[in-house]
Amino acid sequence: MRALEKRNREKQETLEKSWQERQGANKEREEEFLRLQQEVGGFPSRLQAETERAKSEATHQTEQRFEQQVLLMTKEGEADRRLSELQIKTLEESVARQTAQMAALQKQLDEAKQQVQDIAVKAIEGASGARALSHVNQIAMEQAKTRSGQA
Repeated sequence: MRALEKRNREKQETLEKSWQERQGANKEREEEFLRLQQEVGGFPSRLQAETERAKSEATHQTEQRFEQQVLLMTKEGEADRRLSELQIKTLEESVARQTAQMAALQKQLDEAKQQVQDIAVKAIEGASGARALSHVNQIAMEQAKTRSGQA
């Protein structure tokens, strides 16, 4: 009987030990289940927070890119404006220089015309004087002939 009691006691101890192990495992599973349940319960708010964060980050990056593009376009516009102003200034200087050259050339032309006119007048006067001198010489010769013929 004692052997039977001993076996029963050993069986009982084994069963109790097995029961405690199962209870421990069940308790661990129950704790894991509760933890997972809490985590799943937090998913909607976590999802909302992550969505908001991603949205905010995307908005921020898009705004930065837009600001960079605006800044770049502004700088390009400024550079184009400065280049245009420089081209206009260069063209205005070229026009002023050419206008001055034209005025100088016109003055030279006017002076040359005046010189030609002066030369022409002197030539005409000189020619008239030469004709008059020649005519006076002819008259003097005729008078000299007439006087020599009378003497």
